[in-house]
Amino acid sequence: MQMAITAMAVIAGMILSLAVALLAEELIFGQVFRLFFARQAVPVKSGQKR
Repeated sequence: MQMAITAMAVIAGMILSLAVALLAEELIFGQVFRLFFARQAVPVKSGQKR
């Protein structure tokens, strides 16, 4: 049981570290998340049938 608690603590620490690193990168460089979440423009064909 102690092994599972230790593993959960390590995983939680890694996730927290990643979140802090991403936040710091966003504050320093800016617009990082916009590249990931930007919707791609899909051209619509004019003769498209439904």
